[in-house]
Amino acid sequence: MDVSKEEAQKSLGEIQDTVQRTKKMVAYAGGDTLFIVWGVIWVLGYLSTHFLPLLCQWVWLVLVAAGIIISIMVNRSGMPLRIPAGKNIAWFWLLLYLYASLWIALLFPFIKVRGHEQSQMFWRHMGAILATVPMFAYVVMGFWLARFMVWLGLAVTALTFLGLLAIQPYFWLWMAAAGGGTLIGTGLFIRNRWR
Repeated sequence: MDVSKEEAQKSLGEIQDTVQRTKKMVAYAGGDTLFIVWGVIWVLGYLSTHFLPLLCQWVWLVLVAAGIIISIMVNRSGMPLRIPAGKNIAWFWLLLYLYASLWIALLFPFIKVRGHEQSQMFWRHMGAILATVPMFAYVVMGFWLARFMVWLGLAVTALTFLGLLAIQPYFWLWMAAAGGGTLIGTGLFIRNRWR
């Protein structure tokens, strides 16, 4: 089957149009705001883990609860374009974290932590797991929503492992800057370039 030059150009034009509509849908559906909000949550949460280790669980609890409430408000705020599968995506995130919690609970009895250094290493690894769970979700959702999410998820996952392996004493600060900063930067990029 031969395709003429005109047909090929028309098909490429349709693909470009679809890419542009997807970008606008992500931007106008509040995607930019959600990336910024969750980036700020990561920054504040990881800073609290570094500087306030005895209180950080409570700080994270408050931050995540606030993030969920803000995400629901952004989703219901009457944006001109909505992602049709918005409720399914919300259920996906809820189930993902329920399963992640289940997996961690299943592994917990087999974890033996001895001494301060092993304890510190354990919590850094737990932090890396909890950071890569949403990045896995970005990668998966990127196949259906917007390809940039695949690259964002892979990039933050790589940064997480780099911090975990290379700069362990400063892992929490690294995650605040690299993880949270990447999410904030993505939100600002979407806001400034895709609208």
